[in-house]
Amino acid sequence: MKLYRGALAITLFSCLALAGCNEQSNSKAANQEASAPADNSLNNYIALNNTLTGISGLEAMQAWYVKQNIAKAKTSQVIDYPSAKFDYAYLQYAEALKNKRSHPALDNAADDLMKKLDAIKKDTATYEQYYESASYKTDGLKKGKEADAQIKQHYANAVASYAVFKSELDVVYKEAKKKELEALKASGNAYQYHKAYSMQLAEELVSVFGSETDLKNPEKLKQAASVADLLQNELAAFNTELQKVKDKNPNGPIDTTLMNLNSCLKYYRSFVESKSEYDFKFMLDGYNSAVRSNRY
Repeated sequence: MKLYRGALAITLFSCLALAGCNEQSNSKAANQEASAPADNSLNNYIALNNTLTGISGLEAMQAWYVKQNIAKAKTSQVIDYPSAKFDYAYLQYAEALKNKRSHPALDNAADDLMKKLDAIKKDTATYEQYYESASYKTDGLKKGKEADAQIKQHYANAVASYAVFKSELDVVYKEAKKKELEALKASGNAYQYHKAYSMQLAEELVSVFGSETDLKNPEKLKQAASVADLLQNELAAFNTELQKVKDKNPNGPIDTTLMNLNSCLKYYRSFVESKSEYDFKFMLDGYNSAVRSNRY
């Protein structure tokens, strides 16, 4: 099963309501969130991270380049150079710099990461056209082979820096999510609380599987089963509160988050039974759809 690429397609972090991403509630909780000093740079970092993961992310591009095996390549081959420009990541970083930055370790990690990505971006500007136009056929791949070690090193540096960034982001993100849930619970808005907690548990569920080997790891499967049980109970509470909201406002906007989270859990259960890569992918699709529906 080719599942590792699918697993990497997860939106690993979702936006924080405390930073203004959840516009669906006009409750006391929403007012409390709006009045709180928002560290909007955190949501920029989340978006930056999500664009660097997945099948078109940083590590995938590194693997793509390494696969070309430039050192042993021949001019008769078609060489496909990765177009690593990271435009959206740069956009989110620029926005983060405009906003409040209050987590020094994470901010420093972001600064270092962007410097490392810049080296790859410059390589792309220099060598992408060289390969796309097949200019390497005119110089016997001389230019490409001379740059190969440098390009590989730039990718290695960026991947190492990205690992530090993800680690720092995870620490800050979990603390922010904890505060978000505490604020929602204290506000008395049971609907928004159970919705947010359901999203957090779904994120924990899909994040259990970080690699293809995790899918067959008994401890990981046991961990996932425990989280899935919690999610099932929380979705029931979410559904109860959603029905109360609908009873009060039958013509209100449709909340598709619950539907998508139910789909995520449904296909997780199917995956446990079938071990099918399709069920696993559908599980991830359900979660990612929930992230998108909960964001707008």
